[in-house]
Amino acid sequence: MKLLMFHVKEFWYKPDIDSADISKGNTMTNAIVAFVHVEEGDKTRKEEIIKKAAGNLKWLANKNKTDNIILHSFAHLASSKADPETANEIILKIGEKLEKTLNIHIVPFGQFYEFSMHVNGPSLAKVFKDL
Repeated sequence: MKLLMFHVKEFWYKPDIDSADISKGNTMTNAIVAFVHVEEGDKTRKEEIIKKAAGNLKWLANKNKTDNIILHSFAHLASSKADPETANEIILKIGEKLEKTLNIHIVPFGQFYEFSMHVNGPSLAKVFKDL
């Protein structure tokens, strides 16, 4: 798994196509945006990956003094990719693990989005993890 994480002042997204059955988008402030890339090998170590990802996200949220986490599937951080069902399952389980102590928003899986984000400046506002 790869996590590309940003502490943002604001994150805005909306589906690339307007349709009644597609999510309408959202704007969130003071959050950690995590672009999550689930790899093929993660299928055999789901529990370990979920625990490590949740720990990294919790740590980064604490360091940046926020309770808001946004999970966004992003299959462009490595050449190895898990199948969509596995990727979505792992992302949802990371969210479930964190929702007891943090505010979690998961960008709906399987759609194309336009997005904008205002990333803060400190070094811990931009973190990459290879789990």
